[in-house]
Amino acid sequence: MFKKMFSGGIAFLCLSLVLCAKVGSAQSCQSGAYGYYAYSAIGFDDPGASTTSSTNANPAYSNTTLGQLLADIANVAPFAASGTLYLDGSGNIRASASARLIGAYVVNSDCTITVTLMDAFGTNPTITTLQGIILARGSEIDLGVLQNVSTSSSPVIGANQSHLLIRLFKPLATYCNNGSLIGSYGLVGTGHRTVNVTTGSGTVTVPSQTRGAFHLIGRVQFDGNGNILPQAATSSLSFLQFAGSCTINPDCTGTMTIGSNTVPAPFTTPGPTLSVNVVLTQPSVADASMRPDIQFNMFTGTEALSGVGQVQ
Repeated sequence: MFKKMFSGGIAFLCLSLVLCAKVGSAQSCQSGAYGYYAYSAIGFDDPGASTTSSTNANPAYSNTTLGQLLADIANVAPFAASGTLYLDGSGNIRASASARLIGAYVVNSDCTITVTLMDAFGTNPTITTLQGIILARGSEIDLGVLQNVSTSSSPVIGANQSHLLIRLFKPLATYCNNGSLIGSYGLVGTGHRTVNVTTGSGTVTVPSQTRGAFHLIGRVQFDGNGNILPQAATSSLSFLQFAGSCTINPDCTGTMTIGSNTVPAPFTTPGPTLSVNVVLTQPSVADASMRPDIQFNMFTGTEALSGVGQVQ
């Protein structure tokens, strides 16, 4: 009898743990999607792109960070953007805790999320809908415009794809400055480059565009005063070291300008500098200094780039 009661108790305990785990999962997603988020967005016009265009009869979007983001999403062209949003924990999205309402969100029990945004600072009435997932109990929310993509006979792998990725991160803190970045970081980014190609026969040429993916790998050394210090060449790959400067705003957004520290053979002159938007977020690598991660993106008109910097 004891054995039966014991086994029954174990079964009940296991069932309770499963139910608690499910409830806990839902609660952690719901309660975690709250507060300020800094976003880093990048779009490539890849398969799954929306067919919506801002060239319709609607008025232009406002010249605000939110307005420009929604215009970029609607135009479905390569872009990169960054800014901040505030989720109030009750399903409402605002530009800040006290600012006007700009959207809404619904968190599902499986930690998926639907977000709607509108340009409350202009006259364009379009409502943009995004879908995505919640990660790390609300520390990160990844969103896209998910659309089914298939061949003539069957769906492709990952059938619901998006032409853009908007990553929302909990900022590092309520206040940042240039001193928030100090020491050595590794940078890894992924982007697309648009190249004009001329094809044709005889005297007839047809300009067209092609896109190719590229990846950025590099290293930076911050001095805590807004400078990215040049480093002496210590290996055959020292050209991966960048030099430049950074400016970090109190809301933990900012900019970073980087260029080649050394010139690898067979080149004789440095390459161009890059100016990227940055957001400082909570560290994913724990060390004694608790230095932040760096989310960065860039759009030049022909190149869109997005990536992360982490402590070395």
